[in-house]
Amino acid sequence: MIKSKFKHTAIPAFWIILSVIILLFVGEMYFLYYHFLSIHRSEMPTDVIISQVIIFGFLLFASLWLKTVASIITINTDQNTITFTNYFTKHPKTYSLNVFDGYIETIGFSKNNARQFKILCLLKDKIIIRKISGAFYTNIEELQEALNSLNNFGFEKFGIVKELKTFFKQPVLD
Repeated sequence: MIKSKFKHTAIPAFWIILSVIILLFVGEMYFLYYHFLSIHRSEMPTDVIISQVIIFGFLLFASLWLKTVASIITINTDQNTITFTNYFTKHPKTYSLNVFDGYIETIGFSKNNARQFKILCLLKDKIIIRKISGAFYTNIEELQEALNSLNNFGFEKFGIVKELKTFFKQPVLD
């Protein structure tokens, strides 16, 4: 059984992002409560409404991103399963490795220090189901070894088109 190991900077970053989300949400609720008590709805300026929609959109996006990225990965080679357990909610999602057709490797770049890291993308019907990023885990090579029962479709370079295909759950392989 192989368990992922977070990099020393990943956990504090997750907590900081979660704290920002909570603070923005509380501030947003206070702002809405205060404005709805002091003015009538018809008098609320449209720029305030637009800013509220943008802030709610950011909160939703950040929450969903954090939900998918902050996962503890456990690969059980005896049972041929992989489990993604959310770091905050402890909710597990288990897949049989037989569900996946294989995986591809790609490279990601951190923007602040131009560092490269490996990303493993688990595929089903040429669609990426889950990503395992070396940006968050120190033992990405060990996790890749545990996936040796899957087909390795090799290296794929990801540009903006493939990233959009991934986001919209479209096939990424030709």
